[in-house]
Amino acid sequence: MKQTWLSTNFFVFFFTWGIFLPYWTVWLITKGLTAQQAGIVISIGLLVRAFSTSYIFPALCKRYWLSHVSLIVAFLSLIILVCFLPFNNLAWLMLVMVFFSLIYPMLLPINETKASILSKEENGIDYGKCRLWGSFGFILSSVLTGWVASKNANNIIYLFLLGNLFILILSLIRSPSSLRVKLSQRAGGSFELLKSKSFLICLLLSMVLQGTHAAYYNYGVIYLKHIGINSVYIGGILVLAVLAEIGFFYISNRVFTKFDVATMFLLAGIASIIRWSSVYFFENPLVFVFSQPLHALTFGLTHFAFMTFVNQYISKDKIPSAHGLYASLAMSLTTGVLTLVSGYLYLYSPGFPFLGMALVVAPSLFLCPMLKKLTRQSSTFQV
Repeated sequence: MKQTWLSTNFFVFFFTWGIFLPYWTVWLITKGLTAQQAGIVISIGLLVRAFSTSYIFPALCKRYWLSHVSLIVAFLSLIILVCFLPFNNLAWLMLVMVFFSLIYPMLLPINETKASILSKEENGIDYGKCRLWGSFGFILSSVLTGWVASKNANNIIYLFLLGNLFILILSLIRSPSSLRVKLSQRAGGSFELLKSKSFLICLLLSMVLQGTHAAYYNYGVIYLKHIGINSVYIGGILVLAVLAEIGFFYISNRVFTKFDVATMFLLAGIASIIRWSSVYFFENPLVFVFSQPLHALTFGLTHFAFMTFVNQYISKDKIPSAHGLYASLAMSLTTGVLTLVSGYLYLYSPGFPFLGMALVVAPSLFLCPMLKKLTRQSSTFQV
């Protein structure tokens, strides 16, 4: 029952995430913004998101039950989202985006924190099989939003509103008792985590490996057009990555828990170098297609490795801070920085951003032996 509840939470949230990430820029343009202005609004949102997930989310978890934090965030997200509707000028849309980015992105670490606590305290919770429903939700919303946008791009926000309404309804359902607690940590929980060498290395590896998806997320479609792929087939090619991710999460608990965290990161890093360098060196549609299943390792295994580290080595009171830092630095800030780097490299060649990402990953692999040594020495510690 608890596994079904967690799976549903992942599905509904990632349904909205699959609208927000790929299509929010498209909707902002329907409000009369230029592509450049929409990019500015999105960039400001990324910066604000980094602050809210790393600082505001852990602070809320100290003051309220995690289940109440979910309800508060879901309610405020829906209210602020409605505020986008009446405005059409850059200044007001930017202001609403600031408030929205303070609240809505916290749903990402909220769901991961729920998963970590339930994995620690409840028997029979299979994180991978719960998380794969998030990937299903992402695929469904991406396809559905694409169809809706083809009819009228202004309808994107209404589908987004509907998804957020479902999140609010789900937040009203009674949560497991282990989530009806305050995660009372001492002040400066995030800073305490960063003093831990093992956590810092784990976070740095996550930042590099997740951040290097920036070229793929932002320039993948343009690159496919550059190498001659018809637009009709691009969506199907991109879905292959998410399908591989679903397959990975289905087998992750059964297969990859046999590996230590450092080995998981090493495998993810090697897969990243192979994936991004092959796209650069072979400007061939088939090579790109065959590189897509590696998303299971470059994204899925990186994410699973971080979750495993949190479950094994982070004390319950610091879990919100750990997931807040991950969402802030690995999923937002680093991706934003490497997006700028990719844009600069793209000026030279459509393939250069992928080569750049492979070169960014390579030095990080030297951190894996250090992490292995630290976790072996401290096999029973909790940060």
